[in-house]
Amino acid sequence: MSSTLCPEQNVLINTPQTLGVTPRYVLQHNAISRSINSLSATAKKLTVMAMALIPPDLSTLTAAFTFPEFCKALDMPIGGETYKIFKAAVNECMQCVITIETEPNAKGKKTWRKFTWFSEAQYNEETSKATMTFSPKLAEVMKELKWVYSKINLQDFGALQSRYAIRLYEIALSFAYLKGKQGNKDGVWYFQWTIEELRQILSVPADAYTETHLFKQKVIDAPIKEINSAGLGLAIKIERVKQGRFLVALRFDCEQAPRHLPAKGENRKKTAAPLELPEPNPQVEQERLEKEYQHMKERYPDEFARLYEEALNKPSPLPLNSLIRQGAAEYVAVTRLKAKHGIVK
Repeated sequence: MSSTLCPEQNVLINTPQTLGVTPRYVLQHNAISRSINSLSATAKKLTVMAMALIPPDLSTLTAAFTFPEFCKALDMPIGGETYKIFKAAVNECMQCVITIETEPNAKGKKTWRKFTWFSEAQYNEETSKATMTFSPKLAEVMKELKWVYSKINLQDFGALQSRYAIRLYEIALSFAYLKGKQGNKDGVWYFQWTIEELRQILSVPADAYTETHLFKQKVIDAPIKEINSAGLGLAIKIERVKQGRFLVALRFDCEQAPRHLPAKGENRKKTAAPLELPEPNPQVEQERLEKEYQHMKERYPDEFARLYEEALNKPSPLPLNSLIRQGAAEYVAVTRLKAKHGIVK
């Protein structure tokens, strides 16, 4: 993986151009999928685009992409209205907070921690490029949590229009590791939350849809219909969980279904390709990177040591013993070695 190095700030910036490919998937941590946040649909799409450009080891937290690159990756139309929403969403991303559930303590009690999504974001009107740097504190927490993620097609995010549809879709995929397990049949899984839990996770305003039937209609039923109609390889059915006459929870029964892939001249064309949800294997990419880093260190030890020290001692808000700071310095050193010598087998 190569990157652009910003000489003014010694910050590595991943872009579709430097990576040589338009990103197709995002490996999204399940804690992100199930977080509490109020991002609009477009702001969420910007976030996953940036996330798709960040390396798995989080050694660089900055990504940049143009408006056309964003539209291409998510298969969205390039138009004036989309452009306006895109620009506004960059600003929105800087204002929004994400609340993440961390590992329960010995008594099983949950802890929720709040972070900003990004430490910096900017938009250049001349180049139509958004540059976004994820919060280092958020990245530190991601390293601390168990590495369990979902592989999601970026175009699936692009196909969904409403915020609640996007949230329910990513939440459903975060539980897909249960398919065929714990009594579930192959290709089938479910999750269940109370109405209050759903209101909290989906960041539904306290004064909105206060009547349960309206909440279910607007926040659950309509978005689920949008997901099922989009042909994304996922079908969801809702089952009511009642206590007496009162609706207390909703069970989301999820099942893999044939995808309806876009085709020229057609809105969608049905194929037999199933939803791509491989079993999580987060160690593969991490091990590959570690081997590559070790190879460059052993072949050019003196150069690596010098470049690493230079990068590590650059001004930074993070302490020297920060894993993020050390990882970024290592990434800078290896990237410079690869640029100079290439990857020697």
